[in-house]
Amino acid sequence: MKKLGIGVGVLLVLAAAAFAYVWFSGGSGAPSAPVTAPPVTAPPVTAAPPATAQAAAPAEEGVETTAAVTSPSEAETSETPAPDVSEAGAEEGAAEQDVDEGGAVVYRIDKSGSSVRFEIDELLNGNPKRVVGVTSEVAGEVLVDFADPSSSRIGAIVINVRTLETDSGFRDRAMRGPILGSARDENEFAVFEPASVEGFPDQAAMGDRIPLTVAGDLTLSGATRPVVFMIEVTLVSEDLIEVSGSATVLRSDFGLFVPDVPSVSDVADEVTLAVDLTAAAARP
Repeated sequence: MKKLGIGVGVLLVLAAAAFAYVWFSGGSGAPSAPVTAPPVTAPPVTAAPPATAQAAAPAEEGVETTAAVTSPSEAETSETPAPDVSEAGAEEGAAEQDVDEGGAVVYRIDKSGSSVRFEIDELLNGNPKRVVGVTSEVAGEVLVDFADPSSSRIGAIVINVRTLETDSGFRDRAMRGPILGSARDENEFAVFEPASVEGFPDQAAMGDRIPLTVAGDLTLSGATRPVVFMIEVTLVSEDLIEVSGSATVLRSDFGLFVPDVPSVSDVADEVTLAVDLTAAAARP
């Protein structure tokens, strides 16, 4: 009987320690900075070109020769800059955001009318439950070219996952602590960088709903994996577009493991990621 009591006491201590770890490691959930994203019109970044044979050849007597140098803005490259989620990065690109590229309009996500969420199934106290976590802390831009829709582009989408909220404060702290680690600054933001977009029509007009397949890389909690979103873009007006869609990922692909909790007996590996975004035209 005494051994049983000791065992129960040890279990209670361990449970209390686990609770304390989750609670304190989760932090407050307050963002460290406003969420920002690089402008969709940002120019590509390129390294300095290698020296040409002409530049390397010795100069002829009496003839001056100079190396042919191509500036980053002149060089052709497929590389894109890494997202800068700092305020300085947003201000640096501000001068480039309000551009018109022959009928193209840049639309910037309005977080007041936008949300990003995840959905995952679990068994809570023996009953199936779908857990939904939501945040409005999202930033990004879409360039719609009405003269040539195939030239339209979607920029990097940045989400502050530290601000995700479910119906349980303890679960939120667990996400920010041992699950996502988003209480740490290096994991505060998730970034989706589109690599290809399929489905742009030959023509586009106000009121159109355009289904698109967007493939890219999602960086979450220090891991980067390919993800494909099925979305629909609605051209509401010259000043407003709406974007909705979803993708399915595996939490194990990102190394996301749920700590053992007595009330939760099973958590699915599949996670649905969904977006409902409004974006307003970025006018000068």
